[in-house]
Amino acid sequence: MNELIKKHKKVLLGYGLPLLIFFVMIFLAVVPQSGVPYNNIAVDLGFAQIAWYAVFILTGISLAAYLTYNEFKRVGWDTEVLFDGLLYAVPLSIVGSRLYYVLFDPVDRYDSFIDVINVTNGGLSIHGAVITAFIFVVIFTRIKKINFWLLADMLAIGFLVGQIVGRWGNFMNQEAYGPVIQSQWIIDILPGFIRNQMMISGFYHHPTFLYEGLWNFLGLVLLLVARRKRWFKVGDTMGLYLIWYGLGRGAIIEPLRVGGHPTDALRMFGLPANIILSLGLFMLGGILLIVIKHYLIKDQKYYVDMLVETHD
Repeated sequence: MNELIKKHKKVLLGYGLPLLIFFVMIFLAVVPQSGVPYNNIAVDLGFAQIAWYAVFILTGISLAAYLTYNEFKRVGWDTEVLFDGLLYAVPLSIVGSRLYYVLFDPVDRYDSFIDVINVTNGGLSIHGAVITAFIFVVIFTRIKKINFWLLADMLAIGFLVGQIVGRWGNFMNQEAYGPVIQSQWIIDILPGFIRNQMMISGFYHHPTFLYEGLWNFLGLVLLLVARRKRWFKVGDTMGLYLIWYGLGRGAIIEPLRVGGHPTDALRMFGLPANIILSLGLFMLGGILLIVIKHYLIKDQKYYVDMLVETHD
């Protein structure tokens, strides 16, 4: 047993530890509570409150950073470069997610700068965060003179992890759900604590946060396996992430939300903005793989060939 643990120590610490932390966070958020809907405040300091939404978002970012940190060491990069990037990327992505929401929100009015930055009543979008982070990485890799495509592959995994964990903040807030469930078998197979939290206005609603999380988890497993095989080259993981996430979000999750939570109403040209942007990410991933990576970039290497021998 000791030999088995020692042999797979990196795998256990690299992926087992984040998975354990994820389940512990859900346990801490749900089990101590006596009834539903669950209290969405994690800590009440009297003068300020910390919402579970913020806790899950920050946990997702931290776990994504942890996995990227491990990859930095595996490719022989200076991990200080990662911390330098996070120092700017995280706040910029939060700003980007808010600006995206404000730009395409047809319901609320934003008459002042205070209205724009006020997120106490919600108003963040993962699409804005992804777009902002992508633009930042393009600039950052040029400044630091590191391989953009290699870093993009690392961040693709981090994006999925952050989205999987962060969605549980929506669960605690009873938001980002779908329409009323019409099939009894769907109600029956849902875990009780999820089913009860999705009882809204007397009806069970589709937990689209869970569907998106499961879709992203499947994509995460597939990309992790592919990244360690000689199947795809450097940069392909980011392209596949954009295709996978864009397809799932644009063709499955967002259409299902129509008629669900009333605040999921961001619009672009009169159409659901998240569907348009998600399918845009899908097409961008295809362009990246088929055009940019295939025709414009020469001498591509496999991701696994970029790893260096490390010793504990």
